[in-house]
Amino acid sequence: VEESHQYFKEAFDLLASKPDKTDEEDALLIDLLIEWSMVSYYRGDFKRHVDLLRAHQELAESLDDREKVGMFYAWLGFSLYNRERYRESYQYLQKALEIGEEIDNQRVIGYACTWLSWTCVQVGPLDEAISFGEKAQEIAGLFPSDHYLYFKSLGGIGWACCWKGDGKRAVEVGTTLVDYGRRYSNIRSMTLGNFIIALNCFNAGDFHAA
Repeated sequence: VEESHQYFKEAFDLLASKPDKTDEEDALLIDLLIEWSMVSYYRGDFKRHVDLLRAHQELAESLDDREKVGMFYAWLGFSLYNRERYRESYQYLQKALEIGEEIDNQRVIGYACTWLSWTCVQVGPLDEAISFGEKAQEIAGLFPSDHYLYFKSLGGIGWACCWKGDGKRAVEVGTTLVDYGRRYSNIRSMTLGNFIIALNCFNAGDFHAA
């Protein structure tokens, strides 16, 4: 991850410092920021990432490519979630979802819904969180190689079920995540599954099991 981050940074520095960029280079810079976002997420570097996206928001919004704008909003919304700025997160993820639906882009819709399932738990509407997670699960079937889209949206459903008090479904989700993680050697999926099962046990008062 750190090595990846350094290459992205070098690429960014080359593009960002270039005077009189063409429209194509502006679009490439926004592409780079979108792709770099996953690395920033895995590094947990959310403050720097939010600041970086904010600094280039006007440029992103000036592009004719609505898919890029949608993914840019989605990443900004999710990064704001990780800064505990939940209402701003919700607003940007809704913008991303609207763009995705407007251009019928399943990837933008899928990521917006995935992260809305988590943000909605923090702002209150638990049924809405589950609904967004279920929509993302449908879309994840279109991208079988994108494991993140699948397990993160399923985790959002489980997270919402824990707070809604639907322990049965929360355990089912957690078990599915653990099994999925084992099948694909995905440590994050296994960790998320165990976390959801543990939270459900905690809510039920079974602290030893939790």
